[in-house]
Amino acid sequence: MKKKIVLSLLLSNILFAEEAENKIDSVRQVVGGFNPVQHTNFQIRAGYISLNQSSEIDNSSFAIGGHIDLDTKRWNGIKLYASFYTVQGLDTQNDNISKVNPDFFDKNLESFSLIPEIYIDATYSKSTIKLGRQLLDSPHADSDDIRMIPNYFQAYRIKSNEIDDLTIHAGLIDKMAGWENGVDSSEFVKISDVLGTDKPTDGIYFLGGIYEGLKDISLSAWYYNYDDIADIFYGEVGYSYDINENIKLSMGLQYDTSTASGEELLGKQDSNTFGVSTNIKFSDIGLTAMLAYNYEDDESGASDLSLGGGVFFTSMEDLTLDAIGTNGSSFVLGVGYNLSDNFLIGGAYGSFVADDKNIFNSSEIDLVGEYTLNEKISIILAYADIDDKTDTNEDYNQLRVILNYNF
Repeated sequence: MKKKIVLSLLLSNILFAEEAENKIDSVRQVVGGFNPVQHTNFQIRAGYISLNQSSEIDNSSFAIGGHIDLDTKRWNGIKLYASFYTVQGLDTQNDNISKVNPDFFDKNLESFSLIPEIYIDATYSKSTIKLGRQLLDSPHADSDDIRMIPNYFQAYRIKSNEIDDLTIHAGLIDKMAGWENGVDSSEFVKISDVLGTDKPTDGIYFLGGIYEGLKDISLSAWYYNYDDIADIFYGEVGYSYDINENIKLSMGLQYDTSTASGEELLGKQDSNTFGVSTNIKFSDIGLTAMLAYNYEDDESGASDLSLGGGVFFTSMEDLTLDAIGTNGSSFVLGVGYNLSDNFLIGGAYGSFVADDKNIFNSSEIDLVGEYTLNEKISIILAYADIDDKTDTNEDYNQLRVILNYNF
């Protein structure tokens, strides 16, 4: 599968938000997390991205776009939902196509429009069924909204809260569109093509559960069957503790394992990844600090089958544990500061090292700022600097700016 560009930094969802207090997110999940409240019915988005590389030609892109959403009133528990999305490039200065950053555009590095969502939403009692093109956010398939357009999935799924304190998710994903499908952002591509196998598969079957019936503790477990490719299990435990009225401590443990199954179309899959994360929040001064660690003990490396930002606590703007490609470890140290109610800044340092340092040995520094003028206007700036310490010495840095205007 293609290399994923991963993001990290302690911002509102993990450092300053009050919801999901017992859940531990990576820095990438924080900035790439999708907030349906913010994703309003009509949004205009402008974006700029640049990549400076020591071994290749530098590139950049500037684009403007947005989306409009439409839905019907619910009738007998059923409603229809659809959205339209467009991304238009403004890179008239880049006559040399090699200087165009591809992350914003389609496979031909051109502007595009698509219908990323069109689904049936049916509710009964405490359960909801969604059938069609839609957004998803689960450990191994998520929106990762850090470019001009998030990831979308063609899926058939059910969410049930029939049992108190327990949320159950189940379904099938068979296609993916958006900037991380690795084929064409503007098209819904079969999961087999996204993952890089020529033989068609059914897609990904999944079953997950989240339990929140214990005070200060959250438990989640997910099973994914990548048809004829692999079986994946992911488990996570989160715990939070109020030291006093101004200081909150949060901790998390995670385990991720994959095993080749069926026809094993992508070969050996035998990963066992462990993770631990902790953060402490000082609400009276607006300061949060975090520390995270991941370790993979198998030579095949951590699972790279995630469709989106990935599951690991140490995932950053660009580097993530599965990029190592073999057994190894990573740690991240980060700090976030709330300058005001609407201005957040953060910084993080991460180290990603294979057990054999000659194979992979890199560090990353991330700087992120988020400013919200009001409920309508927000801007996010993210900068990543990667230092390759192997003999190849392929250093690079990336700057990304996203401006949103919500109607």
